[in-house]
Amino acid sequence: MEQYRGAYQQGILDDGVDMDAMGDFARGVKYAPFDLLGAPVDLANMMLLGAGGEKPFLGSEYLIDKYADLGESVGIDYDRPTQSGDEIAGRVIGGLLYAPTAVSQGLSSLSANVSPLIRAFRDSRKLRDEAVEAASKGDNVKAQEANAVAGALEVEAAPLTSVLQRINADGKKPKFTIRDDGTYLTVKTDLAESGDANKAVAGVRKDKADASGKTEVDSPLTKEEVNLIVQSPELNAALKFGNDISIRVTGKPIDAELLAGETGFGRRQSSVAKQAAIGRAFELAVDGSPEYKSGVYNAFGERFPSLIEATGAKNYDDLVEKSYLQMQAETEAQFNRLPVNTFYHGGDFDYVTSTGGTNSIGMLRDIQQNQNLNVFRGGDPHEFLSRVDPETGLSSNEKFRAVHDYAGHGIMGNKFDALGEERAFGVHSQMYSPLARAAMASETRGQNSFVNYSPLNVDLEMRIADEMDALKAARSPEEKAEISARIQDLQGQRLYGDQRAVLLPPEMIDLSYQGGMPDYLKNVNVPPAGTTVDDVPVYHYSQTGGILELDPSYVGSRMGKDYARDEAQSILSYDRPDRSYTFAETNPQEIVDPAMRDAPFVYEGNVSGLYDVMQDPSDLVSMARLRNRGVTDRNLFYKDFETAIKDYGYSGYLQPFAGQRAALLFDETPVTPIKGILE
Repeated sequence: MEQYRGAYQQGILDDGVDMDAMGDFARGVKYAPFDLLGAPVDLANMMLLGAGGEKPFLGSEYLIDKYADLGESVGIDYDRPTQSGDEIAGRVIGGLLYAPTAVSQGLSSLSANVSPLIRAFRDSRKLRDEAVEAASKGDNVKAQEANAVAGALEVEAAPLTSVLQRINADGKKPKFTIRDDGTYLTVKTDLAESGDANKAVAGVRKDKADASGKTEVDSPLTKEEVNLIVQSPELNAALKFGNDISIRVTGKPIDAELLAGETGFGRRQSSVAKQAAIGRAFELAVDGSPEYKSGVYNAFGERFPSLIEATGAKNYDDLVEKSYLQMQAETEAQFNRLPVNTFYHGGDFDYVTSTGGTNSIGMLRDIQQNQNLNVFRGGDPHEFLSRVDPETGLSSNEKFRAVHDYAGHGIMGNKFDALGEERAFGVHSQMYSPLARAAMASETRGQNSFVNYSPLNVDLEMRIADEMDALKAARSPEEKAEISARIQDLQGQRLYGDQRAVLLPPEMIDLSYQGGMPDYLKNVNVPPAGTTVDDVPVYHYSQTGGILELDPSYVGSRMGKDYARDEAQSILSYDRPDRSYTFAETNPQEIVDPAMRDAPFVYEGNVSGLYDVMQDPSDLVSMARLRNRGVTDRNLFYKDFETAIKDYGYSGYLQPFAGQRAALLFDETPVTPIKGILE
């Protein structure tokens, strides 16, 4: 068993595994070649939700059975799978991580078209490790590139992960006790043992034990104690739950550091600059134009050809269906392993603050101390997640709400605000296969970005923010109660995205995504009618002759020397959008900007699709102002509103300048000379 010592050192296996478990682990390694060889069949069977039976023809279990039959016919006892957790770990680690000699011999017999998939998965693991090493050395660019490529390789290797998706294949089947009184539905599971909760509470209060060594566990956990449990790998049951599934799915425990921040100096994990494009893409996906569907489907095909081949998805709609069905199957498997009871209600038992906001501490306290999770039941039916489980009476969507709150928010203590929801996606998405993750990203990252980083709720959020400021300044209890009531009413008016099954562009599914709208959606991402300023004459001064078009990538080529040093540094350091600077509508008759000096060449062009920041017709500037309320670094505000304008398909924007208007252009713009060359 010495060859498995590295697994213990990395925390993949528990230190206390006994010899029987080690035997199971070793047996699992022996099955790895069959898992790899039978993976395409297994994956196809999963797409059909098991319609091919437990042992489909030429699947991994079928091949193991036939090999065992052959061995027994010649007097060799070839152990058949028991589906124990240790055996599955052996199959995972043996086939995908360590490749012992026996596995290597088995892999050598695989057909050539499978070999690249094996290499893809292993290369992805290596790249993830390289990304961690690069980040530790401060090389964030290399780390981001490695993570991006690793994400592509992991999806490329999707056919290999079939065994990992058998989350419940170890035979663990919970016993549910259901109580439904017509208003509330309670689902109790035998996996929720009260002793575990008491151990967690006692563990965090071990320094407060009485003289006899007993610790009081009944009083409510304080906020500090809740956070200490979250931070403790030994006490955090949600983390253990998540790691168990993540290891089965990806071969590695959950890594909170995989979620990338935006580009540039800010590095915010959640921001307008990072997520406005996702919110806009979600909106385009709900609109569902043929151009969006073909663009996204082709992008999946180019980025993850093996995933398309393995699923047999013929078009966007087919891929949506297969992704959501896979998400449904994996979500139900996760729900069956939840170590907490769930209490479903119609909205009257939400975890809320006194002002009607969401209360993450209340939820964390409930799951940690009471092993209970309150879950909203209701809403519009979902296209693919409405299948009702006859045992529990719950739809797949209702199960997903429970699993996502427990894993996405319980594991790391993430709040229910915009940042917390993005981090919840980053954590929970690691518990899904690449195919299921595509749908899961739409339901979490897509919805969050649309609700918080689109103009959908800007006016409402501004009113709530104003009332919150008024509440802080209120003096009398009566005044505070009145303001709190108004805030609660406003909180209930928040709008959400349509309950539609859609897929985001594949770039936006990866945890290494840092912002930006894919170029292939440029013709789809058209600004709303009536929000653009069109046919605007623009004038550009330059020291260079012979220019045929303005190229925004040259921004800063003259700045920073004699003028606009701060602006140039801001654009570079914060990675604000590239732009070309022009005068709009009229060509100045006198020098009003240092860029006009020593610029013998003047060019003229005509631009449409501009955004007027003073009119702010789509509330994009207001959205950036809202999300930077209280932020002293104005560069983040500039980056947010400029990025939002670009991500919503505008060609640039108009702003006041020197008694007239300037146009800052994001796109390449054809121009003709009007001074210099012709003189």
